Amino acid sequence: MLLVSGVLLANAALLLAFVLVPSLHFELPAAVHTNLHTLFETVSIVVSMLVFSAGWFTFSRGGRSNVALLCSIFLGVAILDFVHLLSYDGMPAFFIPAKDGKSISFFLAARLLVAGVLLAIAFQPWNRSIGRQERRWVLGLSLGFALAVSAYGLVEPAVVTLFFVPGSGLTATKIAVEYLIIVLNLAAAAGFYLRMRQPQPYPLVPLFAAASLMALSELCFTLYANFQSQYLILGHVIKVEAYLFVFRAIFVEVLEGPYRQLETTRADLVESEEKYRLLFENAPDAYLIANADGSFHAANPAASTLFRIARQDLWRIGRNDVTSDSRLAAFLEERSRAGVARGELILRRGDGSTFLGELTSTMYTDSRGRQMGSTFIRDITEKRQADEEILRLNATLEQRVRERTAELEEANHDLQRFTHVMAHDLRSPLVAIEGFAGLLKSSAAGLLDEKQERYLGRIRNAAGRMAEMIDALLELADVARSPLKIQPLDLSAITSAVLASRAKREPGRTMKTAVQPGMRLTGDARLLTLMMSHLIDSAYVNTARNPEAEIGVGTEPGADGAIVYIVRDNGAGPEPALASKTPGRLGALQGAGDAAEGGIMMAGVRRILARHGGQVWTESLPGGGMVVRFFLDGAAA
Repeated sequence: MLLVSGVLLANAALLLAFVLVPSLHFELPAAVHTNLHTLFETVSIVVSMLVFSAGWFTFSRGGRSNVALLCSIFLGVAILDFVHLLSYDGMPAFFIPAKDGKSISFFLAARLLVAGVLLAIAFQPWNRSIGRQERRWVLGLSLGFALAVSAYGLVEPAVVTLFFVPGSGLTATKIAVEYLIIVLNLAAAAGFYLRMRQPQPYPLVPLFAAASLMALSELCFTLYANFQSQYLILGHVIKVEAYLFVFRAIFVEVLEGPYRQLETTRADLVESEEKYRLLFENAPDAYLIANADGSFHAANPAASTLFRIARQDLWRIGRNDVTSDSRLAAFLEERSRAGVARGELILRRGDGSTFLGELTSTMYTDSRGRQMGSTFIRDITEKRQADEEILRLNATLEQRVRERTAELEEANHDLQRFTHVMAHDLRSPLVAIEGFAGLLKSSAAGLLDEKQERYLGRIRNAAGRMAEMIDALLELADVARSPLKIQPLDLSAITSAVLASRAKREPGRTMKTAVQPGMRLTGDARLLTLMMSHLIDSAYVNTARNPEAEIGVGTEPGADGAIVYIVRDNGAGPEPALASKTPGRLGALQGAGDAAEGGIMMAGVRRILARHGGQVWTESLPGGGMVVRFFLDGAAA
C-alpha cells in the first residue's frame, strides 16, 4: 500500500505540475513521439497478453469467475491496443490511411473494456466459481466486441473526425467518453477501497492501484491539443503502470498465490507431523504400525515398555512373535472385513511372561499404496482380575444379604422380647410400690402430718410416671417395627379426638383449644394419632401452671409450597432451675421424670415423622410458650 500511495502521488504531482506551470509544457518531434507511442503500446499489449495467459491457462486451479473475466477482457484489450497502434498517425497504412482520429476509437474501446471489468470485479464476490463453458462465452464476447470495433473503425471514414479534429483538437464526444471512463474507474477504485477495510482472500491493493491510475491516465487524455503533447506521453506512462498493477494482481492470485499456499501448507504439514510425533512418542498406550504381512513397521516407547523389548528389536519382529492366541485369526478377519476390530488377546513379552491385552486395530492405505495396520494395545490384566473379583462378590452378595437380613430379624425379635421382659420386670416393683403406698395411706389415715402426706403422694406420682415411661418405651419400640398403612387422613378430626380424650384425663383443668378445620394429609392413622397424643400431652404439661391455658393446632405455608403443621401453646415455660435440661426436648419440664418422659415422647414423634419422610422442630415463645412445627413428604418404610 505504501508503494501504491507513492506511485499515485508521484504521477498526480507530475500532472499537477504540468497543469500549473506552463514552462514545463513541451512537444516532442513527430518521429520521436511515434517511437515512444509504439514502445508504450507494445508494452501494454505484452502486459495484456501476460494477463490473459496467466489467468486463462491457470483457470482450472480455482475456476474463479473474476479471473476468467479479467483475462478474457484483456485479450480483447490487447487486440484493440494492437489495432490502435497500427492505426496511429505515422504508422504504415492499414486498410485505410493511418489517422490519429481513427486510432482514438480503438483506444477508447479498450479503455472502456478495462474500466468495465475493474468495476465488475470490485462489486462481485471474488471466489464465485464458473464452469469452462461460461468462461468460453466470456472470452467469445470479449473477442467479438474487440473484432467488431476494429472492423468498423478500419472501414468507416467518419470515425476519423468523431473524436479529434486536426487544428481544433479533441471533440466534445471524446472528452465526454473520457469522463465516463474516469467515473467508471473511480467507482471501481472506491469499491476496492471499501473492501480493503476488511481482510480479503485476493490481492485488492494492486487492483485498487490499477483503477486509480487508469482514472488519472484518462484525465491526461482529456488535456492534450495535439499528439506531441506532454499530456499524451504522461497518460501512456500511467496507463502502462496501471496494466502492470493488473498483471501483479493476476500474478499474485494465480501464480505466486499457489506457491505461498504451498509454503503455508508445508508449514502446516511440518506442524502436523510434529504433533503426530509428540502424540506417537508420548501416548500412554502401546501403539504399533504393522505391514500387511504382520511385521512391525513402527512402535512407540510405550510399546517397548509394555513388551519389554527394545524399539529397534520390535521393528525386526511381527505379530506372530508376540502372540499365539487362537483368537488372532478371527480378530484379523474382522479387521479385514470391517476395517476396524476390537478384542482381547493373550500377548507375550520379551522375557516370556504373558498378559491380557485389549486391542483396537484399523486398516489403512499409506501414500505409497501399501496396506498398513495400526493397533493400540492396553494391558488389562489387573482390570480383568478386578472385574472377576467384583463378579465373584456379586455372586455371593445375595446370599450374604439373606444371611444379614435373617440376623437382623433375629436381633429385632430378641430386642422385642427383651423390651417386653424388661417392661414386665419393671412393672412388678412399681405395682408393689403403688400397692404398699396405697395401703400405707389407708392404714395411716389421720396419723400422718402434712409433710408425710406430701412425701407419700410424691412416691405414688413417681411410680405412676415410671409406668407411663415404660408405656412410652414400648410405644417407641412398636413405632420402629410396625408396618405402615398409608391412607388419606383428616388431621383435624384426629386432633379433636385426642384433645377430647386428654381433657377427660384432667377434668378439673380449664383448657381453651382451637383446631383448624379441613387439615388433611396422608399417612398411617395409628402412628399419626399417637404422634398427636404426644404433642398434645407435651402442651398440657407445658401449660400446667397457666390458669388461662390455650392450645392451637393449624397450618402455615412452608418452602416450595409445602404445608407445615403447627401445635402451639402458651405455657408458662420451664422453671429457671430446669432451663439447662431442655435442649432438644419437646415441651416444658416439671421435673426430672418429666424430662425423661418428654425425651422419650420426642424420640417417638421424630421416629414417626421420619418413617413418613417428614421432620419436626420446635421454637420457644416469650413467656414460656412453645410452637412445634412438622411436615410430611410421604410415607417411608
